Amino acid sequence: MKARTLLLPGCAALVLAAGCHTRRAVPAAPAPLPVPVSIPDVRVPKYMKGGQLSLRRGRPGAAVRDFHRCLVIEPGNGACLDGKGRAEAALRHWEDAVSAWEELSLQLPDDRDLAKRLAAARRAWEAHKRRRARAALHFPIGAVSVPTDAPLRLRLAARFQRYSTSTLSAADVYDADIDSPKSVVISTDGVTAYVNSLEGLRTVVYDAARPAKRGVIRHSFGAKHAGLFPGREPWFGYKFSGDLPPEGPNVFSGKPVEGALSHGGRFLWVPYYRRNYDLDGTQPSAVAVIDAAAGAIVRVLPAGPIAKNAAASPDGRYLALAHWGGNSVGFIDISSSEPAGFAPAGLVVLGSTAPPAGAEGMDRDRECGLCVRGLAWSPDSRTLFAGCMGGAGGVAVIDAGRPGGPALTGRVALGGNPRDLAISPDGKWLFAASSAAGAVIRAAADSVVEAASSKNGYDIALTSVKIGGTPRSMRLSPDGKWLFAALNSDSQVVVVDVRKMEVVARVGADSFPVGMDVSPDGRFLWVTSQGIDGAGGNSVEIFEIITVSAAPRHKVPPLP
Repeated sequence: MKARTLLLPGCAALVLAAGCHTRRAVPAAPAPLPVPVSIPDVRVPKYMKGGQLSLRRGRPGAAVRDFHRCLVIEPGNGACLDGKGRAEAALRHWEDAVSAWEELSLQLPDDRDLAKRLAAARRAWEAHKRRRARAALHFPIGAVSVPTDAPLRLRLAARFQRYSTSTLSAADVYDADIDSPKSVVISTDGVTAYVNSLEGLRTVVYDAARPAKRGVIRHSFGAKHAGLFPGREPWFGYKFSGDLPPEGPNVFSGKPVEGALSHGGRFLWVPYYRRNYDLDGTQPSAVAVIDAAAGAIVRVLPAGPIAKNAAASPDGRYLALAHWGGNSVGFIDISSSEPAGFAPAGLVVLGSTAPPAGAEGMDRDRECGLCVRGLAWSPDSRTLFAGCMGGAGGVAVIDAGRPGGPALTGRVALGGNPRDLAISPDGKWLFAASSAAGAVIRAAADSVVEAASSKNGYDIALTSVKIGGTPRSMRLSPDGKWLFAALNSDSQVVVVDVRKMEVVARVGADSFPVGMDVSPDGRFLWVTSQGIDGAGGNSVEIFEIITVSAAPRHKVPPLP
């Protein structure tokens, strides 16, 4: 809460030996300390009333946003905590309802009605988790893909998970820091694996060779971390709204989403889904720069709303950020050898609004427009492909080789609403994972660029293969022969022969796999199973990749 200071008049503030006037022989007593007077922030009642009105009108989602804004400005406000709990309960978001009412119960320990609501919400949350747990899948260490005679096989070799402390294998390790693991990045030398725990607000660091846990990097910042930021102002033309915490915009916790390496693996970039005080995803987010050798954050740079992905150009010139909540891609000049020299290099707008006009009050996670997500650079660094998972969808083609900076070439109707993109090592093929179609689409990268440049339309030769339910992340093997994809709703990992565009193998994965990466030597595939609504997932699986040098031989009976 903001406060103003009122100073008492000098006559009243002085205590003199003889009256309210000055005598040289009698020195004045020290003035008392200023009297602080709290001035209520006028926005608090505004958001409180707005939330209550939305609840009465049956709009709990809008109510949650207003009560959240109230709590950002005045943490611990009892009326807003209660309103947020009621709104979350109406949405059946039991975990969030429990959290709000538990905080309120510390203020009102004797409130019987509150105690009843809290107990009911806890029961509902536990029942919800039990229902989801019954649907959760877990596979034993040693599980192998089918068919067993495929030219490439996957074997579950190890796992880090947070769902069971009782395991049957030494390779199945309980790790409390695995909390909604969203993605994994393996270092360029294959020695280290970085797992981003979204809800845990941390990056967990592993020795990829053993494998074994090394440490944890936490994504929470206070006033003492001000030196990590280049300043308080956002980049790319975005602006903070007035709904900021009293400590300022750079005091927050960030939810790490994806990751990207630059400078030969020296730096790991981790974009934040959003700052924790930004419930709607309408505020500018941020991206952390981690010194891989030190295992520490050395810089935090501004990003656009809901920064979900990052990709460094092969030539080391740019770092691209996919702004899910901004219909845009932000570019950072990373040509400097030191993070202090990194600077904004432009914003490429893909949709109609960037920054979103009139975004306040919207949920930009759901109302995200084009929902920019997947990123893939051409090997020559001249072209960036960006997948649009929402709206009209397609793949945006960005010319990053222009002297004036990156610019949009055009958008191509490829892959429906692709969630992830990948490009072959030789730059010949572009792959798009279509969640809605349950397929992977392959197109010649040059033809996609030509189509984006064409004014009269351009035919693209496409090859697609159905792989299963809601593919999320995908990765190519280092030699470009195999494509791995995580099937979220099917709880599987599939392997596609890129030349034939055929599925050659499938293996079960812990519920709701979403992220993956392949070791540089092509021997291991790391997969993160995130979970949904607090159930399933919370698992990082390490699959051994086993290639067969020749197709299986079958005995042919001799002729009579």
